[in-house]
Amino acid sequence: MNHSSKIGDEDRSAPMTGVEELPQAPPAAAFAQYPASWYPFCHVDELRTKPVSKRILGRDLVAFRTASGKLSVINARCSHLGANLGCGHVIGESLQCPFHNWKYGADGRCTHVPGATRIPDFARQDAYPAVERHGYVFFFNGPEALFPLPFFFDERAEDYTGGQLFSFDSDCPWYVTSAHACDIQHFEAVHDRRLLAKPVIDCPAPFAMRNRYHAELIGDTLLDRTLRLIAGPEVKITITTWGGTMALISGDFTRAHSRFLISSQPLENGNTLCVGIVFTRTHQNPIGRLLWDPAILFVRRIFTHGYLKDEARRLRQTCYNPAGLIAPDRPMIEYYRWLAGLSQGAAQYAPTQPPSR
Repeated sequence: MNHSSKIGDEDRSAPMTGVEELPQAPPAAAFAQYPASWYPFCHVDELRTKPVSKRILGRDLVAFRTASGKLSVINARCSHLGANLGCGHVIGESLQCPFHNWKYGADGRCTHVPGATRIPDFARQDAYPAVERHGYVFFFNGPEALFPLPFFFDERAEDYTGGQLFSFDSDCPWYVTSAHACDIQHFEAVHDRRLLAKPVIDCPAPFAMRNRYHAELIGDTLLDRTLRLIAGPEVKITITTWGGTMALISGDFTRAHSRFLISSQPLENGNTLCVGIVFTRTHQNPIGRLLWDPAILFVRRIFTHGYLKDEARRLRQTCYNPAGLIAPDRPMIEYYRWLAGLSQGAAQYAPTQPPSR
């Protein structure tokens, strides 16, 4: 799809009488098992004294910071005998394996093998682009980043403060979770948001799909009643999904504004781990940064986490069924087609098997 193109705008304006008029939804095998996109890894403070390893996207990865401050995320299993480098030590500009003291640089190349006259060609770890933002380490699942770590359009990341990570499990594949951004019907059925105008869906940048809509809060939950009282009865939402897994969501209420991101991380069991960060504009004065910003982030985290976790709780064991999609699902079908068409980078980072669901 072209830059800034509208998704199915002309087709949606015409009457539709049957499934045969819809574009064909791709099969489940068309979606990457572990998409080439950006993912949060850990808080930067965790790297002050030691490397941090975790299992993510079906493999063991390790993050570390060299003595000069260079940030690195590489494969955590040593090329020698598979020891976990997360149990090793950072020495100068290298990460030393705890088993036989092999050393690896920030680019994943082995720099030293004790007792060897030459370093074997296989002694090299897969390395991933890594950046620091809002106190967190983000990495791109591929040898090169297909797009920069995104932020909200017309906003500067340095003008915002990020809150503490929150997470919840979604009992469905990552691409089903991700497609909620263009599942127009579920906004009212699940979130109690009645649309006041037709959503505008487009591709504002390569690797990005955006949905903008205006809605009324009609829910009777404590969260919604409180939101209406504090923020107002209407909201303008923008959901921009990058690479299929990182969604940046802005909500502009009558009297308040909300900004947060959700990263959909595919799990090996076919489900999805959703990791979120809320944001607030950084106060210019030190007292505001010290007292007011943390308070705002705490409240926003409670509301955002509760709102999204409730959706995951109510939607259990949903699955992808392209044959069951109907005319009102056209925006979601277009989203799935866009998702299946995304480039996934180099072959060595492509999925090794189709998703389990």
